Amino acid sequence: METGKMRNSITMVLLMMMSTFAVMEFPKAEASEVVLTDAIQIVNGGSANDKMVTADADSMGNVHIVWSRNTQHLWYQMHNPRGDVLILETQISNPGAHRAWHPDIRVDHDDNVHITWTDKAGQWTIFYTMLDPSQDDQDGDSAVDAVITIIDDFEVSVHTQNRDWPAIDVDSENNAHIVWEDSFEPLDKYYQQPQIYYSMIEPDLQSREAIVAVGETLLTPIIGHKGHPDVAVDADDFVQIVWDDTRGGKVEIVAPIDTSGSMNTEWADMCVVFYGGYFASGGFFEGLKPMLLRANMTVYETLYALSGNWPAAATSGNCAAAYQTGGSGGQGPRSTPLGLVPGDDSGGIRELTEVVYNGGAVNLPQDGGYYSEFWG
Repeated sequence: METGKMRNSITMVLLMMMSTFAVMEFPKAEASEVVLTDAIQIVNGGSANDKMVTADADSMGNVHIVWSRNTQHLWYQMHNPRGDVLILETQISNPGAHRAWHPDIRVDHDDNVHITWTDKAGQWTIFYTMLDPSQDDQDGDSAVDAVITIIDDFEVSVHTQNRDWPAIDVDSENNAHIVWEDSFEPLDKYYQQPQIYYSMIEPDLQSREAIVAVGETLLTPIIGHKGHPDVAVDADDFVQIVWDDTRGGKVEIVAPIDTSGSMNTEWADMCVVFYGGYFASGGFFEGLKPMLLRANMTVYETLYALSGNWPAAATSGNCAAAYQTGGSGGQGPRSTPLGLVPGDDSGGIRELTEVVYNGGAVNLPQDGGYYSEFWG
């Protein structure tokens, strides 16, 4: 009885507290309270197309800004905390043909500026540059690239295929940690799907060289599309990396397939593509469905036999299980979508005896010829 009273008392107190919070108004910050300076124009490029801007601040509150001009060259500018220009816009990519994309910037503990970007001129390349703005007199004029540059346009990664979206941070020793997405993989195991790579650079200030402490390292060795990484180095110099990933995603594929008399081998190979096995010409393939399942991606697939004609290969071999799943030749399109019930992830192979053509329904009788090739 006493326990019941105590519970009731506690409940009443909680209700009273919740009611109090319900009517409380939490303070809202006004723009004038959080915005310390008015917006200022950083640069007037005139007819130039300035974009992909990125910025960081140093220990004195100075702001260092990098951007791409006309997606060709990389430019740098420095402002003091009041917004006054200390170093006017300065081209920091070397002369010549460049296609500068997606720069990222980080100021280290000695107020040196680390920059990475993608150069899409020719073979796409991830570059790294290090600046020391203190080498300029900071009188509001442009600097000289060769004067403020400590490490000049160092190639972090260049291979066949494409790479992009680099990001950078520095550790307590002012080493640079760079991540990016890259479609290159020497064994081509991931079908040129972009993966996430990492590298660590130790700047040698005396020799003005970039020493590669950790070479290009693949972080995501599994099929699937990875992209847009970012990196942060914590107080213990652990490198934290995030990125987009298709793992856990779902893919739906619908394939109407010709069933004319010449398509027997093609049906066998199509089932190899989806479910795995040996191609008619030789060679083994794991199959899209099991391969993506291994990468934690669900494939909802349905193969349709046009006109309901059934080549022998469409009902046997690597197609046998899918043929049975689809009703063993006796079922057309489903009335319910895949995926509503756990494990219901395949429509199998089904007949398709009616299609929409020129805005109307057209029946496809079994003929092994014209209607079996009726793609619409």
